[in-house]
Amino acid sequence: MPPEIESHRSIEYQRVNRGPQQDFTVAKSLTEEGFEVSGLCPECKGKTSTPWPFGIAGAKGLFKKNEEPHPSGPRTVGCECGYAHANRPDGLWIVGCGAYWTVELPQ
Repeated sequence: MPPEIESHRSIEYQRVNRGPQQDFTVAKSLTEEGFEVSGLCPECKGKTSTPWPFGIAGAKGLFKKNEEPHPSGPRTVGCECGYAHANRPDGLWIVGCGAYWTVELPQ
């Protein structure tokens, strides 16, 4: 099978709200309890993947049994393409182009 072609565009870092996005995969995470939101950044077109854990990290037993510990509905995620875009502010721990958008987490 040939490798996937990377479609990343080398653009300058800029905070841009791309609004609701439908072309993202929201799947149960294989590494932790939560969701993995993945797809192509609508701004720089780089592959991005964002973990969305259930509950609060380190808070076992915090939720009552009848409460839903995982999030649902629209959530904001940002580009985590891994490329150090030009003009990216120093000290940011996420490496991406600065774009952000919303995706719908399942119920």
